[in-house]
Amino acid sequence: MPRFPFLIWLVVSTAWIATIAYIAWSAWPHMPLDISQTDPATLAAYDSAVLMHAGRYAAVALLPPLIILAFLRFLRQ
Repeated sequence: MPRFPFLIWLVVSTAWIATIAYIAWSAWPHMPLDISQTDPATLAAYDSAVLMHAGRYAAVALLPPLIILAFLRFLRQ
């Protein structure tokens, strides 16, 4: 792969991932103060919400740059 298109992809991908990371951080699940924070069911629900949130935003952040990289490598051949 030529150096210039790869550098453009790298800069755009880094900006994309940073933007999605900021959005994920600002939308992070929180636990309201009016519910018990020691209840095992509440903690399990919160942990599940955090896991789903992290997985969803990781996929949104990483899949588009990887798909574009694969497409660029396919075009290069």
